Amino acid sequence: MQISTDDRAGKTVRPDGDGVVFSSLNGSTRFSWRWLRDHGEDEASRDPDTLQRRVDTFTLDPAEAGAVTVGEGTLTVRWPNGETSVVAIDTLEAVAADHLSSDWSTTLASAPTIGADAILWSDPASIKPPDVDAAAFLNDDDACGAGVELLCRYGYLVLRGDTTDRSLAEALANRLGYVRQTIFGGIWDLAANLTAHADTAYTQIYLGPHTDGTYSHDAPGLQFFHCVRPADEGGESLLVDGFAIAAELAASDPEVAAILASVVVAGRYVEPGVHLLAERPVLRTNHRGELVQVSFNNYDRAPFLLPPDLEERFYSAYGRFAALSDEPSRRAVISLTAGDFLVFDNWRTLHGRNAFSGPRHYIGGYLNHEDLESKRRVLNSNGSLQRQSSGLHG
Repeated sequence: MQISTDDRAGKTVRPDGDGVVFSSLNGSTRFSWRWLRDHGEDEASRDPDTLQRRVDTFTLDPAEAGAVTVGEGTLTVRWPNGETSVVAIDTLEAVAADHLSSDWSTTLASAPTIGADAILWSDPASIKPPDVDAAAFLNDDDACGAGVELLCRYGYLVLRGDTTDRSLAEALANRLGYVRQTIFGGIWDLAANLTAHADTAYTQIYLGPHTDGTYSHDAPGLQFFHCVRPADEGGESLLVDGFAIAAELAASDPEVAAILASVVVAGRYVEPGVHLLAERPVLRTNHRGELVQVSFNNYDRAPFLLPPDLEERFYSAYGRFAALSDEPSRRAVISLTAGDFLVFDNWRTLHGRNAFSGPRHYIGGYLNHEDLESKRRVLNSNGSLQRQSSGLHG
């Protein structure tokens, strides 16, 4: 059956086997049932304000649709369980145009390798950096150098303090580099009662492990939180070692790791007056095939289309990474009290948050990765010049 959407523009949509075929003057493109379920634009599937994904990608396996209808510029798919997914025809057209103009002949990269410098942790209960005193980190070069080394090797660092003044958060951040300006500002407040930005971070709900800035061409290298007031209950920060996951996949299933290092994933951030869009693979490597960055955020993943054989392999690989990142045993659960400071490597360490109750208030901000690398080269635990080569962050 063929369903016309706009005969004058030559656009048609028709069900065909395991999905629908969208046709226009530019050609024909198939969208699988899985893709349509994953990219629903209805309120149940996607937040209407942030455009962040609500549907659980990794529990989806739609093999068929119950009914397909087109009207008012949208495609509606009703699934056998009674749920529906709605996708705008304009979205299909835009994704199809990008897909048809893309070259998918590129061979897969090799599975990435991990620099020996990094201390990988899949069991954070037994492998974790010691906490550092915030005042010592701020005022003593030896303590600062030791903290920087721990941050680089483990991917995160907790500074314990008792001062909630905003100027302390800025001073601690400036020990590592300089505070980066983004759409959120320099140093920003994070609390559920704030409405300056439409983002799930400004809620009280659980946030699964992810990295920030997948919508930025140069994602922030570091992120920090300074606790002004902890939640009455819950709200602990959850950290997961993305490098450890990559290393396990490279060892156990190199093809999965290769797909994650090859397929470029688009991320986006949308709010009034802002539409950021960038793309890179989940595992970004340097020219030596060494892993330098993990980028994973299913909330902010933007629509893109792959050839059918690669689509299935990508969803499988992406789902493998997501499942490993969501294993409770991998999480370092960080409880901050008023005055504590948490900083982590956003190119390595996925972060999330337990749901919470009460007026939890954090101060946060971003830093550049090159500044951490510079600080490490210049300052080590005895205050002397340490590293001349660029090396890998870890």
